[in-house]
Amino acid sequence: MPTFAPDSLRQFTQKVFEACGAPTSEAATVADHLVKANLAGVDSHGVMRIPQYVREIKEGGIIPGAPINVSRETMTTAIVDGGWNFGLVVAQRAMEVAMEKARQHHTAFVITRRCGHAGRLGHYIEIAADRGFFAFGVCNSPRHGHFVLPFGGRAPRLATNPLSFGFPTDFGHPIVADFSTSAAPEGKIRLHRDQNKKLPPDWILDHDGRPSTNPNDFYGPPMGAILPFGGPAGYRSYALALLVEILGGTLAGQHITVDEPGNGVTFMVLDISAFIPQTEFLDRIRELRSYVKSSPPAEDQGEVMLPGELESRTRQARERLGIMVNDEVWEQTLDAARSVGVEWPIQSTEG
Repeated sequence: MPTFAPDSLRQFTQKVFEACGAPTSEAATVADHLVKANLAGVDSHGVMRIPQYVREIKEGGIIPGAPINVSRETMTTAIVDGGWNFGLVVAQRAMEVAMEKARQHHTAFVITRRCGHAGRLGHYIEIAADRGFFAFGVCNSPRHGHFVLPFGGRAPRLATNPLSFGFPTDFGHPIVADFSTSAAPEGKIRLHRDQNKKLPPDWILDHDGRPSTNPNDFYGPPMGAILPFGGPAGYRSYALALLVEILGGTLAGQHITVDEPGNGVTFMVLDISAFIPQTEFLDRIRELRSYVKSSPPAEDQGEVMLPGELESRTRQARERLGIMVNDEVWEQTLDAARSVGVEWPIQSTEG
């Protein structure tokens, strides 16, 4: 697979979306988000999304440069209307609004409307945690993204509905958990398909309800379904998925049966110093870290890691060694770029 310097990939991505009509600042935000996803090892939400976003712009599902407004607010709450701009831009704006309210009033709860695909949810949580806040976020999807079975059901009724939370630390990376309430996000299944790899046996069912390791059995036609995570205990992830749906969709006035683009994103941000001095909190987090990581690792594990630690290590390695992109994903990306008049001008190095 070709390997790219992060800055080169970021510049290229920005040029693609500028060519699509995005203002420079918005194109830079989108490029930074996608490349940071790759750096963190979340390739399913990285530059492989370029063709999707280019297509959605051409179809009118994303409107670059659309005004983003706070349509309703109180001291601690807000609704951010994205006007169908890039979800990555809208969600970042929503997080900025939430942090400003939490800075002034110690707590904030912000929801979005008319928000495009929001990308990697943990990206926004990391922003808040890096600035000293506790943050919690959810992201639902309208009907077009309903790939996931409700526990005990045979037909999909929910999206992969990720949730994320994060805390600040003083040991190099925040504690950030970011996971779908399904066995896998759709993007990971797509990545397995593009890499011609089999899926784990507990991710999907085919159209006839049979377990499958073939990604094509999910995409069909006819289309299969993604399982909630947890196997026999999948009712727990199903309950979490409903929580995400209510906070990300119902609270924003969405109808779950209406098919519209984008995601519903909601953030809660808390000022830790309203409860405990920041320095004392960081001391307690270090104590927690030492205690948890002192557990002897299982035989098949090298060590106990905190949420966000693997992503931090992956980021450090990829910043040094570069970002590898699957050949088929890269060809699709180049085709999308050429369709808006952008060529890849930088020679990649094989890695």
